[in-house]
Amino acid sequence: MAQKHKNSVVRRRQIINAARKLIIKRGSEHITVREIAKAVGITEGDIYRHFKSKKDILYLLVEDIEDTWVGEITRANDKDDSLLEVIDNVLREHISAIERRRGASFQVIAEIISLGDVRLNKKVSEVMNKYIGCLADLLSRGVKSGEIREDVNLEAAATVLFGIIQGLVNIWALNNYGFDPQEKYESLWHIFREAIAKRQN
Repeated sequence: MAQKHKNSVVRRRQIINAARKLIIKRGSEHITVREIAKAVGITEGDIYRHFKSKKDILYLLVEDIEDTWVGEITRANDKDDSLLEVIDNVLREHISAIERRRGASFQVIAEIISLGDVRLNKKVSEVMNKYIGCLADLLSRGVKSGEIREDVNLEAAATVLFGIIQGLVNIWALNNYGFDPQEKYESLWHIFREAIAKRQN
């Protein structure tokens, strides 16, 4: 029974990864269950043993993106750095993951939004809000530790951080991945940090 569950988990992961690659290559509107099955090397019937429809695959793909984003914050949060350093490390790790996957998460989300499916869009919105909420929590801890100004609107600041990453990824992709996003990030982080850091007397 345990082996069967393990095989099921592995198969679902293969299906999700295949769907992600196909979306990046062709766009979600043009991806079929048949193509996903072919990419994995299984039949359509095998797909339907794990998912009811293509939209269910996309839904789980969004959950996978959520686990990745929130996981990056959790890992950085475990370190004994200053809160500003923790936030910086979170964003750097996020950019590093984006580089490795060529901005796959943002591409997948953009494609899913373009489908106009209410359930999927709601899930994407929840994921983004959760990520921004996690960033706001980090910023709040920075206020308590005395590193970040008390008058900073934490939700707005967290949204700006998310916008920095998303905007940077969009520009990077539009430039055919022709520059180092980590280098561009340096100046953006410096501006943001100077805006929120509490001045020491």
